[in-house]
Amino acid sequence: MYRLWLSVLGAGFSPVAPGTCGSAVVTILFVVAALLGLSGGQLLGLLLIVALHGCVVTVLYGQRFIDKYGPDPGPVVSDEQAGQALTYCWLWSFAGGVREILAVALVGFFLFRLFDIFKPPPVRQLETLPGAWGVLLDDVMAGVYAAATLQIIVRVPTWQSMLGIV
Repeated sequence: MYRLWLSVLGAGFSPVAPGTCGSAVVTILFVVAALLGLSGGQLLGLLLIVALHGCVVTVLYGQRFIDKYGPDPGPVVSDEQAGQALTYCWLWSFAGGVREILAVALVGFFLFRLFDIFKPPPVRQLETLPGAWGVLLDDVMAGVYAAATLQIIVRVPTWQSMLGIV
């Protein structure tokens, strides 16, 4: 069962860009939950549970995959699950229609992937922590950066009009 959770329902076993696939699963969950009309508190609760689940799974079981596949193993994308969920957490007060939800979801997805790939300080430094902590905490920090940037984007009028969320 832990393989299923570490790989985010198998997304981590994708032959191409497993981390991106893991992030995409969370983005799709965010879009579906938002389109279903979850209240702000419900959406926040769901995303915090998803982020916490990714953290716990990575820390508890990640070492097994590290031992099998080497440092920061591709199949482990529960760390991306945690970081991508954190990206959307503070949008609980965001309200919009289908177009706005899709625009914000895509921007959040690309922001998280950007911070996760380019690893600005201290993201890269966190990656050097031992074992599963290094696998996890760089993605958590990338998620925090992406969340902060996304907050600015959805709240600044110029960006709002560019995304069509005015």
